Amino acid sequence: MEKNATERSAAAGADKKLMGGPAAHRRFCLGVLGTVGALFSSLLLYGFLFDPWQLFHQPWFRETVFINNARFQNAGLINSHEFDSAILGNSMAENFSAAEAGQELGGRFVNLSMAGSLFSERQIVLEHLLRKKNIKQVIISLDHLPFVRAGQYSQDLPPERFAFLYNRNPFDDFRLYFDIRLLRCWNFSRKNSCWEEIPGTARVKSLEELYQWFPYYVKAFGGIKAWCGWSKKSPPFKAFLDEIIRVADIVKQEKKDVWQEQFLAECRNNSRSSFEQHLLPIVTAHPETEFLFFFPPYSRLWYAMQEQYYVSYYKSYQLFIEDVVRAAGNLPNVRIFGFDNQDFTADIANYKDQSHYHKDINAKLLRLMAEGRGLLRAENLDAYLQEIAGLAADYDLRAISAELQSCMN
Repeated sequence: MEKNATERSAAAGADKKLMGGPAAHRRFCLGVLGTVGALFSSLLLYGFLFDPWQLFHQPWFRETVFINNARFQNAGLINSHEFDSAILGNSMAENFSAAEAGQELGGRFVNLSMAGSLFSERQIVLEHLLRKKNIKQVIISLDHLPFVRAGQYSQDLPPERFAFLYNRNPFDDFRLYFDIRLLRCWNFSRKNSCWEEIPGTARVKSLEELYQWFPYYVKAFGGIKAWCGWSKKSPPFKAFLDEIIRVADIVKQEKKDVWQEQFLAECRNNSRSSFEQHLLPIVTAHPETEFLFFFPPYSRLWYAMQEQYYVSYYKSYQLFIEDVVRAAGNLPNVRIFGFDNQDFTADIANYKDQSHYHKDINAKLLRLMAEGRGLLRAENLDAYLQEIAGLAADYDLRAISAELQSCMN
């Protein structure tokens, strides 16, 4: 018995010696944790030093370039760059020149517009902007999106993907730098093409050109011939041209597409509640900031199709204008502009499609705002709505349709 016990004790001692005992376990675990901690700390330090999105500082040890994915890059612009005025819209505002805005309206502007952005997304950026900086002026486009409900976000890029960059906690911003694809991008060398692997990103050297889509589409401007040429490259645009021809033919037969009143009421509620929930509270909470709202002047062709055929859709647009002016037009820090009665809207050469206008139109809009032209108030609202409805009703869809058919055939 004693021999067996001695043997077992010796064997246990040998196993314990082989395994190193509790102290060795602790040293091993601490070593692993220390290595992981050192790697994690090095990664954070490396991210902070190179900071490709400029979330914590402007570029150190490298050339100054920006990344043209607005929903992510805007956080860095707000955190690390100096300006006192901003432009915030979607593709209808991306071609505004910040320098021209400053010349016309005063102040130091930056363009934070996000392609395809809804009011809910702009609220995220706008609240962070006004929390971080003393902003004198903000230009905001008021896009008519009657099928978008208040509280709705883009399905392509839900807010949880980027909204953490705009909260009050700066430390979780490092989450953006744990994308493995970014590890090769931090050196920002001229030969580094890694950004091409990340959809929606490209490096841009100038803040002035950061989000502009012009002149990429320059060949789509110029009128009927340009449109016909562009339709060969873009099936969705060809479908729109086919729709013009179809609607013009129906209008010729004196027919209209009439929505149900309940559907119209729903569209009006969507537009009004989106504005009142996502933008109006910010306006009232910041009386020190002037807000310049404008309804983007789509082509008169587009509004003619609505007024002459999609009658309730056009009615919902008019009601949206009315609701915004009634809700915010009398606030001392708000100016609201409508430009649908301007002559340039009748010339499709100024548009690359039914809504997107030439960069020169962006410059013209800034001049009109500076001059106070197009300003909408309660006292001139009814006259403005009647005027633009009359212009849309008188627009010759049949002539445009005939030119398109000749060109496309």
